[in-house]
Amino acid sequence: MNSERLEISELIKSNPVVAIWLTLSFSLFFSGPFITSSYGDLIHLAKVIFFLPAIIYLFQQHNKGKAPFKLDTTTILFLSFLLLGLISLYWAPEPKVSRMAHGTLQIFFLFFTLRQLGITHPGTLAASAILAALGTATLTAAIILCFYGSNELAVPLYDTMDGLGHIFPNTNQLIATMTIMPSAFILTAAFAFEKKTTQRIMLFLGAASCLAFLVLLQRRTGMVAILGGMAVLVILTHNKRLIIALLAILLCGFFFFFNDISGYASRGDTHRFDLWDAYLEVTMNQPWIGHGLTDDVPTITKQEFPGLPYDILHPHNILLSLFYFLGFAGLTLFIGFGLNLVYRIFLERTFERRVNIVLLAPLTPGLITLMFDGEKIITPYWPSWNCLWIPITLAVAAVHSSDRKTAPNLAENADGRVSR
Repeated sequence: MNSERLEISELIKSNPVVAIWLTLSFSLFFSGPFITSSYGDLIHLAKVIFFLPAIIYLFQQHNKGKAPFKLDTTTILFLSFLLLGLISLYWAPEPKVSRMAHGTLQIFFLFFTLRQLGITHPGTLAASAILAALGTATLTAAIILCFYGSNELAVPLYDTMDGLGHIFPNTNQLIATMTIMPSAFILTAAFAFEKKTTQRIMLFLGAASCLAFLVLLQRRTGMVAILGGMAVLVILTHNKRLIIALLAILLCGFFFFFNDISGYASRGDTHRFDLWDAYLEVTMNQPWIGHGLTDDVPTITKQEFPGLPYDILHPHNILLSLFYFLGFAGLTLFIGFGLNLVYRIFLERTFERRVNIVLLAPLTPGLITLMFDGEKIITPYWPSWNCLWIPITLAVAAVHSSDRKTAPNLAENADGRVSR
C-alpha cells in the first residue's frame, strides 16, 4: 500500500477557489439533512453552491481542450442508464417529467464534474471531502451531546426528540444513517494513513464521532455497513489502525446488543424477505422495461399481501427499486456500469494511492446501506445520494486520477505511483 502524504493545507493554498467551492458543496451534501428537514431548500442551495459553478468549470475545461465529456465504456453505460430513465417516463403511470429531468441533469453534472476533478485536482477533491466530513463530525458530536444530555445511553439516537427538538430538525434514523455514512469512511480512510500527530488526532476524533453516531443509532443496517466497509478497507490496505478500529466497533456493537437483547429481539424481524417477495411479485407485472421512472414506489398494503406485518412504503432495497422502475433493462445497465467501475478500480490498482483510498472509502458502506434501505434512484438531491451517487462519482474520480502520469502536491514517481 502506497502512503503518500496528503497535505490538506498545501492543497487548499494551491487551489483555494476550487477547495472552497468543493468544501462548501460537500458540507451541504454531508450535513444539510441534519440542519434542515426541507430538502427543497437543500436542492435550491445545491444549484447555487455546486451545480452552477460545476457547469462553469466543465465548460472552462472544454474550452481549454481538456475534453471533460469524453466517452469511455464506464461513461457510456452510465449515460445509457440515465437515458433509459428519461425514456421510461413515456410509459410511467404518473410521470413527473420536470422533477425526473431535473434529477437526471443533476446526476449528469455531478458525474462529469467529479470525474474531471479527479483528473485535474484529485488531491484538492480528497482534501475538500475531508474538511467537509470534519464539519459533519463536529455537527454529529453536538447532536450526540444534546441527545444524551436528556436520554439514557441505551436509547437509540433519534428514537425521541428529547434534547434535540429546539435545536435540530426531526430526522428519522434511516435518513441519519444515509447522511452520515460517507463522512464516517472518508475520515476513517484519511486517519488510517496520516503521519502528522496533530492531523491524526483531528481525523481520529472526527472519524470516532461519525462512527459513534452510526453505532448510537442502533440500526442493524448501519452496523452491517460499517463492518462491511471496514472489512473491505482492511483487505485493500492491510492497515493496522483499521483493524483496531474494526475490533473496537465490534466491541461497541456487542455492548449495545447484550445491553438490550430483548429490545433487539423485539424489533429483530423486519420481514425483509416477505416485503422483497411482495415487491418482486408486483414488479414482475412489467419485468423487461419496468413501470417507468417515478418519484416513489407504490405502497403495498397488508390487505394485498397478508403475510406482511403492515403497509410497506418502499422495498428497502435499491436494486429492487431499480427493477421496479426500469426492469431488467435498467438493472442490466446499472449492474454493468457498477461492474465495469469495479473492474477499472482493480485493473488500475486505484486503491494503491492514499488520495484514492479517501475517495473510494464511502462506496462499499454506501451500497451496503442501500441494499437494506434503498428507494430512490434518479432524483434531485436526496440523502440517499450520500450512499449512491456521491460515493459512485467519487470512485469514478479516483479511477480517472489514476490515469494521470503526474500529480501535483502528491510527491509521485513518473509512473503515477507513490514511492514507499
